[in-house]
Amino acid sequence: MCALAGASLLSPGGPLDWIWRVKPAEHEQLLLWGPAAGAFFLGLALIMALASFGAFARRRWAWPLALAIFAANAIGDAARIPSGAVVEGLIGVAVTAAILWWLARPTVRTLFNS
Repeated sequence: MCALAGASLLSPGGPLDWIWRVKPAEHEQLLLWGPAAGAFFLGLALIMALASFGAFARRRWAWPLALAIFAANAIGDAARIPSGAVVEGLIGVAVTAAILWWLARPTVRTLFNS
């Protein structure tokens, strides 16, 4: 989804704009950033792909990367709360906290020791 969003932001008005029907206001805000927004999302897609590869391969470096990604996600969800998206923010924080808790369990952590 990050790659799709990035590609759509790099070519506004193109065939990928349909993905923004769910959040048209956010699309307009991101378009104000110009190509930088698209490049950011493509970079994020690369990081997510790397994390996915590492997690499925149970690489040692993937565990802290996954923790960092989910911690950043939790911070982003928490930041939504003061702006009025209280329910969305709280649900996001709760789900992310559950994932972080699961990742921090010793049995999960030891899977990444190779």
